[in-house]
Amino acid sequence: MRSGKLPVYAFFFMLSAFAAFFGSIFGVDSNNEWYQNLYKPDIVPPSYVFSVVWSILYVLIAIVGARIYFISKKDHKKGMTLWLAQLAVNALFSPLFFGFQSPILGFMDTLVLFILLILLVIHIQRFDRIAFYCLLPYVAWVGFAMTIAFLIMIHPFL
Repeated sequence: MRSGKLPVYAFFFMLSAFAAFFGSIFGVDSNNEWYQNLYKPDIVPPSYVFSVVWSILYVLIAIVGARIYFISKKDHKKGMTLWLAQLAVNALFSPLFFGFQSPILGFMDTLVLFILLILLVIHIQRFDRIAFYCLLPYVAWVGFAMTIAFLIMIHPFL
């Protein structure tokens, strides 16, 4: 990697880290009575899995952001708009779900995030295969998270 690209990658790693930090402010506390009493489907992995997976995903998210920055200006604008939108929506999940204690808002957030990611994947696949492949685990995980959020949301109605 050329040294001129390092500051750009560093900037996108910092943006991704900020989003992760923002979400962690509202993270699950093992003593959180609301979360402990919340119905969780059997497919919910142990809590340590979330921190491992999200650490990897935030690195991939940063790489995608930097790679979008380097594509042509016309394609860069749409890609960057989608990238920034998904990062903002991603960061809002914990405040919406845990902060407001709202499975409905949590599900809606994951649904919007999933749609933004699909749009970003469709957009980026024409310009950058590496960014495209970096997005696939993120899309898969958000799809999984959306399923969990949906099951939690509908449980009181069953």
